[in-house]
Amino acid sequence: MTPLTILLVEDDDIDAMNLIRAIKKSQVEIGDIQVCKYAEDAILKLESWTPGCVFLDYQLPKTNGLELLKKVKRMSPKLPVIVLTSQGDERLAVEMMKAGATDYFPKSEVNAEKLSKSFHTISQMQEMEKGREQARTELAEKEEFINKIALLSPNIIYVIDIEKWTNIFHNKQIWKILGYSEEDIQTDTTNGLTQIINNQDQLTFRRHYHHMRNFVKDEDVVEKEFRLKHKDGSEVWIITREVPFKRGEEGLVQEVLGTAIDITSRKLAEKELIQAKKDAEAATRIKSDFLSTMSHEIRTPMNGIIGFTDLLLTSDFDAEDREYLKMIKYSADNLMVILNDVLDFSKIEAGKFGLENFEFDLKEKLDYLLKTFEIRAKEKSINLEFQFDDNVPHMLMGDAYRLNQILVNLVGNAIKFTEDGFVRIAVHLHEDYGSNVDIRIEVTDSGIGISEDKLNVIFESFSQAHTNDAKHHFGGTGLGLSITRTITELMKGSISAKSKLGEGATFTVILNFGKGGNSNGQENVKAPVNLSLKGYNILAAEDILANQVLLRQLLKRWGADFVICPNGADALDRLAQGDDYDLILMDIQMPVMDGITAMKKIQSDFPRYAKVPVIAFTADTFAQKTPEIASCNFTDFITKPFKAEVLIETISKHLFAKEDIY
Repeated sequence: MTPLTILLVEDDDIDAMNLIRAIKKSQVEIGDIQVCKYAEDAILKLESWTPGCVFLDYQLPKTNGLELLKKVKRMSPKLPVIVLTSQGDERLAVEMMKAGATDYFPKSEVNAEKLSKSFHTISQMQEMEKGREQARTELAEKEEFINKIALLSPNIIYVIDIEKWTNIFHNKQIWKILGYSEEDIQTDTTNGLTQIINNQDQLTFRRHYHHMRNFVKDEDVVEKEFRLKHKDGSEVWIITREVPFKRGEEGLVQEVLGTAIDITSRKLAEKELIQAKKDAEAATRIKSDFLSTMSHEIRTPMNGIIGFTDLLLTSDFDAEDREYLKMIKYSADNLMVILNDVLDFSKIEAGKFGLENFEFDLKEKLDYLLKTFEIRAKEKSINLEFQFDDNVPHMLMGDAYRLNQILVNLVGNAIKFTEDGFVRIAVHLHEDYGSNVDIRIEVTDSGIGISEDKLNVIFESFSQAHTNDAKHHFGGTGLGLSITRTITELMKGSISAKSKLGEGATFTVILNFGKGGNSNGQENVKAPVNLSLKGYNILAAEDILANQVLLRQLLKRWGADFVICPNGADALDRLAQGDDYDLILMDIQMPVMDGITAMKKIQSDFPRYAKVPVIAFTADTFAQKTPEIASCNFTDFITKPFKAEVLIETISKHLFAKEDIY
């Protein structure tokens, strides 16, 4: 409890000392005690200070206590005042109490015990008054708050009598929404509600409130959409949320409390969204068709490049020619990785990008990488430097293609943004864990650098640190570093950049790889699996001449009997001749008749081939997910460009499985 402060108005010093002594002996914590001898002094004191209690002597010079009491009460009506007299006088006590005194004591009867009781009474009165004042304040605030909500809310708030169809309360927002002014408003008409309901929704309106009246429970909240009539004749859509507010004697809902909001703009937006969705779906189909066509057009020649390179690598060439072939294969393989990344960028962003795990020679891969950039570096008179620490293991287990893609982006950017000076690739052993290692690769250049405010955005899709202008034309889509970061994170690694504008840049990649076996550092090209298809008859439908030649060479090497047709129609003619085939290879996209049409014809017109495996060739990475292709139920898919070992493995898997069935 706060210490009680006291103003004592007493002209007799002895009486004042005795009273102060008694006050201090009371069982109440006492704070400041101020003493005034004259009424005028007391009034001045009260103008600047409000004590917790006033002791007032009835006999004062120039005035009496009753007049001073009235003045004090006018100044502070709720201030407790205890009147003191030299002799007890009941008539005077009654008069003082009527004037607002809290208590009345003859001075001879004042003691600590009586004062304690009086102080406790004052304290209780003050607490009660404080509670009443707080309650009055809170009530006023709540009333003001509720009025503001009701009158200033942008939402419609209302109570309606659904038995008499009249408004009981509303906050006038409905009239503003409907375009009516204060002069237009007529809330006392019995038909006011039905007049503003759109004609097409009148029946819905009636059914809704019949349901509210007869079937809705008190705790239920019912939502409904209606069309109203604007003053100008246009439609205004609202959505209402209503609860039962009052029930009649029979228990039926009589009054409904509701809120409503104007959803006209939302309804218009829904129409626009539906159209936008149709436009987006059409754009997606166009994009999908474009990617499918681009994939097919690029993958088809790549199939010949990679396939014939694999064949040549199995032949006997001198060391220099073999090195050239390996460079062609290396570049072609990495071009396919980049092509796949562009086509599947949405998968990269979604974190659904597949990773390989195979043994490779890190030093050799980086040597190939450097050779691919040497010409570009020489054209710009840039020193292309390479540092490979002695403690870095050569043979690693992981995805060398993804590593290469990361470095192609980083080294390519470094050369692109460097006009003179150097580009350095440094490879360090960051951490050795025994069975695996963290490799740290730093790509540093002396180029134009990156401002510090751009370092946070360069890894975002379609973001570039430097814009193109007449002086510096760098080009690019802004996807390279975004793909690089995503692949790095998928490989459980990290990438960071340090740079200052005009001072070059350093990109640091840390990746974890398993340790490979002991090797002399020479990575042998994997030859096709040496399986025999002798005794098997294979029908292939392929329209591209290069792919026909490649298939002919591979199938001949594996000892198979085969027929190669340029389109689906010729393949069907072969089947119609009655020859037996153990397996069919069917390209999806062909002139005259495509593979999908041919497959459907085989299923409907050649039932004896129902159990013969049909493997689809496709250059479209999305083909298997296409509903039309999926419905054909191809036995398997081989994506172009294919590797010889993948082709023989897939053929063998289904031929041997076919034998097991029989």
